[in-house]
Amino acid sequence: MRRWNGWGDNTIQYPLSSGALSFLEEAVGHGVPPADAPMADVLAKVPPSRLANLPDANLIRTDSATRLRHARGQSLPDWVALRSGRIPAFPDGVAFPTGAADVARLLAYAAETDARVIPYGGGTSVVGHINPEPGEQPALTVSLRRMNQLS
Repeated sequence: MRRWNGWGDNTIQYPLSSGALSFLEEAVGHGVPPADAPMADVLAKVPPSRLANLPDANLIRTDSATRLRHARGQSLPDWVALRSGRIPAFPDGVAFPTGAADVARLLAYAAETDARVIPYGGGTSVVGHINPEPGEQPALTVSLRRMNQLS
């Protein structure tokens, strides 16, 4: 089960045995889990989109929640950023094309608006390639989620 900032069901606990807990506390000290940043707090940090004159409101979404969910992948630095709420940049829009014609329209739009295009497949991004970089150029993430065939 995937949450907005992690994996698993946080209502299920996997307690350590007292022996394992004692060993770990002796080896590394008493652990205190960090507090997760609430989603509402992180959503409040999402700046307004810099994309203008959207070609199709059904094709590109600019709401904060969609942009947050596409701001990071699943590498360790990405999870730390999501759980702490420290995300330096967000995509300005997330597109959901369904075919080659939509992709062509999106690439033309990106060229017109000087937007960087970030392809987004499954969202794993263990090397950080889906993370928008801070800067003046808007970033358009293109999710391949609705693409179900090659043409």
